[in-house]
Amino acid sequence: MTISTHIGGHVAPDFERCREAFETGFRSGSEVGAACAIRVGGETVVDIWGGAADGITGRAWERDTIVPVFSVSKGVAAVCVLHLVSQGLLDLDEPVSTYWPEFAVSGKSRVTVRQALAHRAGVPFVDGEVTIQDLQNVPGMAARLAAQKPIFDPGATHIYHPVSIGWITSELVRRVTGNCLGDWLRTEICEPLGLSIFMGLPAQEGERVARLVYRDPETAAKVVAETMMEDTLPWHALTLNGLLSFAPDLGKGSLNDPAVQRLELAGAGGIADARSLATFYGACIAPVDGVRLMSDEVIADSIKPVSTGRQFGLEEDGPSWAAGVMTPWRVQPMLGGSSFGHDGMGGSLAFAEPRRQVAFAYVRNGMAAGGFEDPEVYAVVAALQSILEETE
Repeated sequence: MTISTHIGGHVAPDFERCREAFETGFRSGSEVGAACAIRVGGETVVDIWGGAADGITGRAWERDTIVPVFSVSKGVAAVCVLHLVSQGLLDLDEPVSTYWPEFAVSGKSRVTVRQALAHRAGVPFVDGEVTIQDLQNVPGMAARLAAQKPIFDPGATHIYHPVSIGWITSELVRRVTGNCLGDWLRTEICEPLGLSIFMGLPAQEGERVARLVYRDPETAAKVVAETMMEDTLPWHALTLNGLLSFAPDLGKGSLNDPAVQRLELAGAGGIADARSLATFYGACIAPVDGVRLMSDEVIADSIKPVSTGRQFGLEEDGPSWAAGVMTPWRVQPMLGGSSFGHDGMGGSLAFAEPRRQVAFAYVRNGMAAGGFEDPEVYAVVAALQSILEETE
């Protein structure tokens, strides 16, 4: 099927280079469907989209199209926790068990909120069978995680908690607000700001969701087979012991599956549009319609890198994680400096850069496999960087 190269939306006059960079991905045939939004100094300067929301039916990507954003969810969930830190309801350097006493068992009594958000709790997966019904009970999954014995001395090293970190952020929010993260995000942030960011998709929103596809299914199958061999740590952590699927057809058990989309998986299951993500990160660094999500003091403290370099049991260096947010590193340089946010499997990215008052989001449904500095996303980032440098 031929993908339309028409780009919808608007770009401020000084930011046309960002549109041109975005269009390149469609002209080259790399993109299926995607959207990009950028805010600078509190103003939306880029809000564009194009291609197909469904590469099978040809359904076009529209202004209100939303898409699974995988681990971009982690940044959103972390900001929810950091908002509560800004309000004085949580302290990053208190033990998790201060707010969640059950988490103290099996040697986890001293791990702090900051360390747990930075993938240092030592519980990257849950033992035993996991079903869709289990996942519908978010406090129940958090209880399973709390009871689990860590795979290393908590706080001493780090390993990516691809799904399980969502039960840590969700339960911290629930313990201090009384609401699960998905409900709290909706009522306290998304509704006041008019955002389409979902941790647990309402059934009535299903028609807006773009269908995920691998751009190169054969390569994707090879990468998945190599990185998620059954009974390995990555397989347990990423698939929840075989429940979630990353198979080339992205069918049942994947984030295309409505049953999975309806779950609150704060570590990996968020569904959003670029405009909402850019506005969300914009509200981290300055008030948006009277809403400010993080104080300057909390930003400065929470973006200090906590976990960098080699991960437990792995040979290659991993990302740079601060208190739940990703900070610049080799694969995701963002805009450098004080940038913070998170990427997602397949190439989505959302972040803020406080010094220059920038909020950026790029989401897509045509996924590339493997971890690398994404050429389509960073073509837009580079264009933005050049524009910002000219005005400094």
